[in-house]
Amino acid sequence: MKYMALGHLRSVRSLVSWAITAAALTASAQTASVPQIAQLLRAQNYEQALGETDALLQKQPRDCRLLSLRGMALNGLARGDEALRAFQKALQSCPNDLLPLEGAAQIEYARRKPEAAELLNRILATHSDDVTSHAMLANLYRAKRDCRAALPHYESSRALFASHPEMSEGYAWCLASVGDYPHAAEAYRQLLLARPDETSRYNFAIVLWKLKEPGQALDALEPLLQSGKDEIALVLGSQIAEEAGNTPRAVQLLRSAIVLDPKKVDNYLNFAEIAFNHSSSAVGIDMLNFGIGQLPDAAPLYVARGVLEVQISKTQSAIDDFEQAHRLEPQLSLATDAVGIMKSQQHEFAASVELFRQQVQQHPKDNLLWYLYAEALSQSKEGDRKSAETLAAAERSVALDGQYVPARDLLALLYLQAKQPQQALQTALAALKIDPNDETALYREIMARRSLGQRDEAQKLVPQLRELRSRNMKSQQQSHSYVLRDEAAQSDDSSRAEP
Repeated sequence: MKYMALGHLRSVRSLVSWAITAAALTASAQTASVPQIAQLLRAQNYEQALGETDALLQKQPRDCRLLSLRGMALNGLARGDEALRAFQKALQSCPNDLLPLEGAAQIEYARRKPEAAELLNRILATHSDDVTSHAMLANLYRAKRDCRAALPHYESSRALFASHPEMSEGYAWCLASVGDYPHAAEAYRQLLLARPDETSRYNFAIVLWKLKEPGQALDALEPLLQSGKDEIALVLGSQIAEEAGNTPRAVQLLRSAIVLDPKKVDNYLNFAEIAFNHSSSAVGIDMLNFGIGQLPDAAPLYVARGVLEVQISKTQSAIDDFEQAHRLEPQLSLATDAVGIMKSQQHEFAASVELFRQQVQQHPKDNLLWYLYAEALSQSKEGDRKSAETLAAAERSVALDGQYVPARDLLALLYLQAKQPQQALQTALAALKIDPNDETALYREIMARRSLGQRDEAQKLVPQLRELRSRNMKSQQQSHSYVLRDEAAQSDDSSRAEP
């Protein structure tokens, strides 16, 4: 966050002016000297001010106003630790005194310390209309990503927005972060009129996209798309264009993104998804061929190419790609994509089953082929007549690689269908031990326990399944979503000394 800009709103000059006014009301023996020290501070003559203050403190070491002035002199000399101790000592004697509260808050705020929030709230407890304290608290809460706490303080510090555009940006960002997209859109619109910048433009496009305004979102993003230098903006623009029905533009933007970053796997996968959705497998395969040339060890690219190959009935090539992906990354869940395509090609199940049967005979130690064979059998009419063969194929896959969770999920289902609930339960529990977030395995466990008459145990698992599904869904949505850019956080990170 841009802490220092706001920290200096409450400058030494304003504090000294307050000290002079307050000193006039102080009836101590040192009253006549306090304004003189304040004048020295105003003139930035910190060394002399410190000397005069220390001389007076010898007689009254707990005088909170003198301690506050000492803190200001030390702060002016860039002796922050000593200054903070002086302000803290003053607060021991005068816990509600505004001068040491503000002095300590300014130092803690500049250092990004959590104690700053407590000090600022103490100031607002007696001076609720202190705009600068509200602004500083807004920045502090935003830095912690607590936008719900930050927004009321942004509202109370609107007077600073015109002179401090980072406050306007923070306000818009927080509105968007809590899902108040209508007000966020208006805030970003005003911000771009006053101070156009790439971060706000990108975030404005996301907000409009969330508001189901893809045309306006693309218009907002257009300057970034035209520059062709922002890979993430190009990918975002591609997705918005695809959702708006402008597939040629989506493809063009995604191609540009790939040219900018040819080593990014996700962009090839996005391209393959568009190709699959529009039955343009050849185009998608060409792009994936290029991607595999750039990233020969990227298992997801082989999966994606296999999916497209299945779409155009190049089953053997698809199996080769699935096998290669499995060799590169054994734990990758390949089957979801592969079987999803198979289900859309039901008229070819008989041929697929026969092909897998031939493949497992040629490669009897390939657990993935045994899994795909069992899955194909279970989805075909032949599976009804050959349930024993289906079960044996799934068991073989698990025996070859006990860590491959999709095979265990399938095997648990087959055990349930074969009226073997105890084996289904054991298989589901083994899958959950490997992956506690496997909601399919948890569902299989519930069904197995019900079949075994363990209804109370099964019922206790239902809320857990509901929570797991919700968590997995949110995780999936986040993995496919675009996050708001936070220019302030980037600035904050770049200024840190620690890694």
